[in-house]
Amino acid sequence: MGVEEEYARRVQGMGQVELLAFWGRVKQRERIEGWAPGRAFEFLMLRAFQLEGARVVWPYLSALEQIDGGIYVDGLACLVEAKDHVEPIGFDAIARLALRMQRRPPPAVGMLFSTSGFTGPALKSVTTHPIRNVLLWNDMDISLALNHGVRSALRRKWRAAIESGALDQPLHKEDFR
Repeated sequence: MGVEEEYARRVQGMGQVELLAFWGRVKQRERIEGWAPGRAFEFLMLRAFQLEGARVVWPYLSALEQIDGGIYVDGLACLVEAKDHVEPIGFDAIARLALRMQRRPPPAVGMLFSTSGFTGPALKSVTTHPIRNVLLWNDMDISLALNHGVRSALRRKWRAAIESGALDQPLHKEDFR
């Protein structure tokens, strides 16, 4: 069994309670034994969607790129990129995911999850750049989604992107009522 399969096996054994505890450890930047840096977060996000009935494609290497995962849910096909860094993510990571999305047929959407959020210049660039198919998730969005439902969080973010072009729409507790 390869490392990717072992990570998937470990996280698939987690229910909602264990997953939330795992998120707490990731968020606190604990060194999680048996997990390479950043990898726990990738698998955690995929498992959260799987627990709510999404079809999940676990991380893999293609001939052209390393894919953190895929999610098929509620009529959306999503490519997942998960960044567990100390510093906020700059525009480069957003642009790279947007380029990956251009290689895929519409209506595929990218989801960029970041435990450290995004830089101000990155968020400003998203509003002026013609990127329209990458939804940005910061740590607050992730916490709310994990606690109140990742599928409904995705629907809320997708709706904001459609209605107002907001790819970084922050989630609020009221969004889950």
